[in-house]
Amino acid sequence: MHDKQTILVINDTKENIDVLAELLSECDLLPVKDGKSAIEIATQENNIDLILLDIMMPEMDGFEICKILKSSSESSHIPVIFLSAKNRQEDIQKAFEAGGVDYITKPFYPNELLSRVNTHLKLRAYEKDLELRVQEEIQKNKIKEQIIYQQSKQAALGELLMHIADQWKQPLASLGSINNLIKAKFESDSSISKNDYLKSIKKSEDIIIFMAETIETFKDFYKPSTDNKNFSITDSVIDILTIIEGTFYFDDIKIYIISHEKEPTFGNENEFSQVIFSILSNSREIFKLRNTINPEIRITIDNKKISIADNGGGIEDKSFDDIFLPSLSTKNSSGVGLYLAKVLIEKNNGVITAANTKDGAVFTIEFLTWIE
Repeated sequence: MHDKQTILVINDTKENIDVLAELLSECDLLPVKDGKSAIEIATQENNIDLILLDIMMPEMDGFEICKILKSSSESSHIPVIFLSAKNRQEDIQKAFEAGGVDYITKPFYPNELLSRVNTHLKLRAYEKDLELRVQEEIQKNKIKEQIIYQQSKQAALGELLMHIADQWKQPLASLGSINNLIKAKFESDSSISKNDYLKSIKKSEDIIIFMAETIETFKDFYKPSTDNKNFSITDSVIDILTIIEGTFYFDDIKIYIISHEKEPTFGNENEFSQVIFSILSNSREIFKLRNTINPEIRITIDNKKISIADNGGGIEDKSFDDIFLPSLSTKNSSGVGLYLAKVLIEKNNGVITAANTKDGAVFTIEFLTWIE
């Protein structure tokens, strides 16, 4: 068992590898000088936690290497940080489009590199810890519902990480732009006022706070909770949208909300949030599967009731009766998530139903009010 986390460093310059080895001495480093060897190692080793990838490489560049790694099931889960002297906005954008989760320009500040690397290593450790817990729970509980529950959460974790990565792309690019601007002014001996310098620091601080809040939202989302309380359906939905807005914006999916809620709902807010996340993610997968033009989701909220309608073409007749059964699956999505949604809503004294509309499907959740 490895106590240290493992980083695959793909760089053809020995001096660069030596610098990284000194800075990241608390990790196990696997240095590789060409793309072909890097791909072989990444797809065969099962303990790699992070990849540091240079762009200017012999035979194939870093963009091509990253695309190959992300297309393989054996290595697609490994986060890739680009480390390059290229600092043009189009290069940074190209790196994110290839599948990178971060971009660091050279020459870099050691503390900045360590901070970013540690952030992604913590995320990877958290993911692996969740995977381990899932496996342990499956061993303890052989009942069908528990197995399905854990499989669904594990699948949703990957989806959630993707949303967070999308949320971070623009802030990271903005940070790089701010740092490059200050650096360029210093190197060109251009005068920079104290006020301008402080404004740049303030912008960087605001971006870092936003990214930290994203991680906190992620942690809260998966934090086990048995706490039932009064909560606002509207506020819970808005919290979920802050997680997925980057991905849905990238996919050009429009979301409209109309709320007439005036009374709180009693139940487990954490479990309700997971249900909403599952339904919205299911709509997104349907949009992608059917190449929906102008995809949109409309959310209507009333007291103790929410309806989520999309224009993805609706539920096929042959699938309609089994929509909430764990056996239902399509090419890109699984009925396990909707089965879990049904289990969680019924656990919280609610009812979830599905129906077809003229343009798509609508899921309705209503919490029951007991009269004594």
